Amino acid sequence: MKPELTLTARSTWRDPVPERPAGPGRAFWAAIVAVVAMACLAFLLSSGQLRAPAVFGPYSVSVPIDFRVYDPERWAIMNADDYADALRIDPTLPDPNSVGYGDAAALPPADPALLREEAFVGPPAKPYAFRGVTALDRERAHYCLTAAIYYEAASESDDGMRGVAQTVINRVRHPSFPNTVCGVVFQGSQRAGVCQFTFSCDGAMARAPSKPNWLRASRIASAALGGYAFPKVGLATHYHTQAIWPRWGKSLVMTNIVGAHIFHRWRGRWGMPDAFRAPYLGREPVPGPYLPVAQQLAILRGGSAALLPDGSGTLAPLPNAAPAPLPSAMAQPIGAPAAPVLPAAPPQTYADPRLNQSGQVREEFRGSGEWKR
Repeated sequence: MKPELTLTARSTWRDPVPERPAGPGRAFWAAIVAVVAMACLAFLLSSGQLRAPAVFGPYSVSVPIDFRVYDPERWAIMNADDYADALRIDPTLPDPNSVGYGDAAALPPADPALLREEAFVGPPAKPYAFRGVTALDRERAHYCLTAAIYYEAASESDDGMRGVAQTVINRVRHPSFPNTVCGVVFQGSQRAGVCQFTFSCDGAMARAPSKPNWLRASRIASAALGGYAFPKVGLATHYHTQAIWPRWGKSLVMTNIVGAHIFHRWRGRWGMPDAFRAPYLGREPVPGPYLPVAQQLAILRGGSAALLPDGSGTLAPLPNAAPAPLPSAMAQPIGAPAAPVLPAAPPQTYADPRLNQSGQVREEFRGSGEWKR
């Protein structure tokens, strides 16, 4: 009988034994899941969110009650007409005046006109106190702002002056303009007709200032430099009179009309409160105008438009009037002799056909800039 053939696989024919992974195995992760499940179950049981199923019996809660279902005394207190009747029923009632409900009363309704004005003007300027490094810097800032207020809005009301002052303050705080008061007021005054504030390059400073209006402008300038913010113009950085409408007016946002001026602010983020954060260093330059008034008058009267160096050439003589004094020179000490009163000089009149829209001023503004007698 032929024996059965038994074949055995050689070791080289077998598949290699797979290597165990280096990380934790299934048992480790199963233990983690079990621990998390037990922790969640314990949390639910301790918080009372998990109720026992109905098979174990109904769910009931006992709440202690310390009052009767119907209490005639409490019912009478609730239906009392006033506090005196309720106090006769229960003398232990607290006094309602001791709680201070009068202080917690609602605020009076806001004025709709004020809300409408705030929505139209936009965000107000943040108060900021300008403190110069030295007394000279503070005096220069006070003089420059007073001059801008006086020569731009001397014939207007206090609000009209405050609007001009707030515009200058906003420019000082904005990175697009110089960060000094005198630098903003006399920016571009080294050339005739191209300055930011026209009084600094059109010869207007040749007029002697009126003492009452100068003192009024000085007080408003002191308040503005001390931190007073005029909310009616908001964050305005530009303005012009109602008699004209410049080309740049369409590119800005109008905030308000105060007096004879229309105020504007920048569009977009450049006109938001976050943009008005330029630091004030407290160092003021020499006040202008940086082009002498005599040269301004010479150019406006048809002279050469080139800048004349000081002491050279034939310049038109200054009018017989004192220049704009510093604010400290306006207040006389008690007991000081009064200054002699000079005869009033005739007002200067300028008529130049080269001026823009000459002779087309609206009738209500035809006398703007003239002193009232």
